[in-house]
Amino acid sequence: MHGIPEQAAWAASTCNRYRTSLLQIGRTLKELFDERNEDILDAAAWEIGLAEITEFVSLRKDAGVSLATINRDLTAFNHLMTHIKNKGWIEVNPVQLFEKQGMREKLPPIVLPAEEAIARLAERAPGTLTYFPGFLNETGGRITEMAMTKWSDVSGMERPVEGNVTLTLQNTKGGKVRTIRLRQQAIDILLQIPQSNRSPYVFWNKTEDGYYRSAANLFWDYAQEVDFGARMHDLRHKFAIERLKDGWSVYRVQRYIGHGSVKTTERYYFRYLSQEQQEIANADGNVGL
Repeated sequence: MHGIPEQAAWAASTCNRYRTSLLQIGRTLKELFDERNEDILDAAAWEIGLAEITEFVSLRKDAGVSLATINRDLTAFNHLMTHIKNKGWIEVNPVQLFEKQGMREKLPPIVLPAEEAIARLAERAPGTLTYFPGFLNETGGRITEMAMTKWSDVSGMERPVEGNVTLTLQNTKGGKVRTIRLRQQAIDILLQIPQSNRSPYVFWNKTEDGYYRSAANLFWDYAQEVDFGARMHDLRHKFAIERLKDGWSVYRVQRYIGHGSVKTTERYYFRYLSQEQQEIANADGNVGL
């Protein structure tokens, strides 16, 4: 069985069950890394730690999976990580650490970038990328999906006011196209960006691709140079938390930023809201619309 050491005592049904679990583990970890704006294909074995196992379980819960199925997945995950540990690729099996702590969930804290830090990052970025941090801050988008935005994806700029301008995101996680209605702050940024005769992209450059293919890597370097103090992806978190505090419903935030489940939105961000703010966010599906 691929990824798990051979066990002569395992029945065919057990092997099939583990294969199913391994496929689901792969899909869920990909979702986890996608949400971080990271490519799981670039991840090393040691990057799967206790936090990732905890998040894996949380995502499975969000999907409405039974506890029995989650435990079955964890059994397969445990065999996989034990095999990897025996190979000497990791020192500790994170699944065993998780099982020792039980189902308690502990998410890492979110670092919210200061406005001054965002301004420093924008000043460091070249060309149209100087507008990129501010645009992420005002849309909550993922780096890749926003870097590949074309002017043809923007509608309503003939009357550039909030309520009239929409942005259709074509290059999203999982290929699920979604359309968002831009706030005035995001529209005002678009109005400042010069359009190119050579490139259809909003954040264009003069390469053969026409857009900044490695925007995430570029901004990682820029962030170190200007002491950004956070990740670019944290601008997405910042947007979501601020909108919830503004009175948007959790349903609207979930749809706007593209979380697969409203439970994921609650889990990431409700810990930063007061009880009153949580009640407003949960009031109904239309608050803030």
